[in-house]
Amino acid sequence: MFLKPGGLFLSINKIGDLTKSTSSAQKVVVCLGRSCRKYQSERVFANFQENLPSNVELVSVMCLGQCGNGPMVVIEPEQVWYYQVHPDEVSTAIEQHLIGKSPVKAMLYPKFHD
Repeated sequence: MFLKPGGLFLSINKIGDLTKSTSSAQKVVVCLGRSCRKYQSERVFANFQENLPSNVELVSVMCLGQCGNGPMVVIEPEQVWYYQVHPDEVSTAIEQHLIGKSPVKAMLYPKFHD
């Protein structure tokens, strides 16, 4: 599964067959690429996994294409990008964004959000 900046999720059903995800449920996407792993993205993923509401899906990807700005987290379907997410900030993202429906302004990725 891949995410295009500003776009929808694309999943590969078979080689060369890309289809758009049609899910409207909330989804948390955490980059586990090499660059993001250097900055504890595996702990970020684990913290989401341990504390995420049951109605929110958690997905890991190997790269979100924003290397050097991670760990990167994207909340779908809203297309909210968070950057340099520290494991201790996961609870804030869950409480304020996923439960409270209000993005965490201090964590927004400025490349995609003003």
